[in-house]
Order: sequence, then structure tokens, then C-alpha cells
Amino acid sequence: MIKFLTSLFGLGGKALDRILPDRARLQEKNLEINAETERASGGRLTPRRLMMYLLCLLFAWEAVARPVLVTYWPDLTLPPSMGKEIWLAVSALFGMGF
Repeated sequence: MIKFLTSLFGLGGKALDRILPDRARLQEKNLEINAETERASGGRLTPRRLMMYLLCLLFAWEAVARPVLVTYWPDLTLPPSMGKEIWLAVSALFGMGF
């Protein structure tokens, strides 16, 4: 697609790459960064990995366990839902904080 646009508009490749970045190249760079981070941590439990495990556990509670408990035991007293806060934490962890 980028080669087509370059030939169509006669634009230089560098200018067009800045406007429409190549997704495959960006994905490759992200994989390299993730691999380097994994090598640097040595497989240990990093704070980011710990946060991901905790958020997965909280998501499982909100999306699976809580609806089952509320459906089959309606008189069971549960704490208020934390769905909004969990999604805010997940989005902030991925750099999309609101």
C-alpha cells in the first residue's frame, strides 16, 4: 500500500513513512522491545508482570465468578462491583489511561 501511494503521489518514502507507518515494522520493533525486556528481567516476577496477574485475577472475578455467584445465590452479600476501576487500571497499564 505504501509503495502504491509513493508512486501515485510521487512522495519520498521517508515523509510517507512518518505519515503512514508500516505496521509490520512497528510490530517487529515491539517484539524486539518485549524480548529485550524479558531477557533483562531474567524470567523473574517484575512489577508489571505481577500487576498483569492481579488484573487477570480481578477480571476473572468480575466477569466469571461474580455473575455465577449472583445468579445461583442471589441472597449472598458481595462487595460492590469494581469493573470500572479494573478497566481503568488495565487501560493505564497499556498506556491508554483516561
